This record gives sequence, structure tokens and C-alpha cells, in this order.
Amino acid sequence: MTRDRKFIELWLRRARKELAVSGRIAELTHLLELQDQGSGRDWQRDLLSLLRGEWEPNMDELIRLDGVLARPRKTPPADLGPALF
Repeated sequence: MTRDRKFIELWLRRARKELAVSGRIAELTHLLELQDQGSGRDWQRDLLSLLRGEWEPNMDELIRLDGVLARPRKTPPADLGPALF
């Protein structure tokens, strides 16, 4: 297995796990359709096919999906010292 293929397999596994969460496909479909601005692509069908293992995105699609799937990390609140009250 090539290094690129190994990366893709790991990404697909992570993406499928993410898509299995209730409501996540609808959320991602909405975000992707907002970015497409009426291209007519059926992202819901593609994401469901990805979840079932019936479709693999090309590299451009993978990068785009990865950007939408990526969540910003929460930063812990800054320590403001001891509470006054």
C-alpha cells in the first residue's frame, strides 16, 4: 500500500465515523451547498455513498470535505486568577 493510499484509507475511516453521527450529513450537505452556490451537485447522495463505502472522493473533493469536517479546537479559558466571589 502506498503512503498516499494509506492516508486516504485513514481519512475515509475517520470521515465515515464522523458521518455516522446523527444529523452530520444534513449539516455537511448544507455547508457544502452554501459553498457551491447552486451548482446542482447532490452532496447528500455523495455523503451517503461515502458513508456506505460506495464512493471515494478525488483529491480535490477530499481536501474540500476535510476542510468542512475539520472542527476548530476549543481553547481552554484563560486563567484569570482566583475568583473574588
